[in-house]
Amino acid sequence: MTWSEMDYLRTVRNIAAEAMEEYPGEHSDERQEYVSETVDGNEYVIYYGANEFALRASDNEPDGEEVSALSANNADWRTMKTLATYLAMECDVMAEIDRLREV
Repeated sequence: MTWSEMDYLRTVRNIAAEAMEEYPGEHSDERQEYVSETVDGNEYVIYYGANEFALRASDNEPDGEEVSALSANNADWRTMKTLATYLAMECDVMAEIDRLREV
């Protein structure tokens, strides 16, 4: 697999476009659920090697306190990094959806 910051941003745009196509109109719980599930299964979240590309490209990397608050007690660094990537990517996709709605 070939990961890059450019590919990550393209993936974010694609997920946002798919979510808008599947659930048009105003924000909906179904769209949010679609985004959450799609991001959760995305290669940039599930592969440790891809996490770094996503976090470097994201404008929404969460701080350590936010990640710690959401993670299990005694979570290892991989779990924390995966959670941080998930949070950043979900936020990036939702920001792209907001941008698409304004166009």
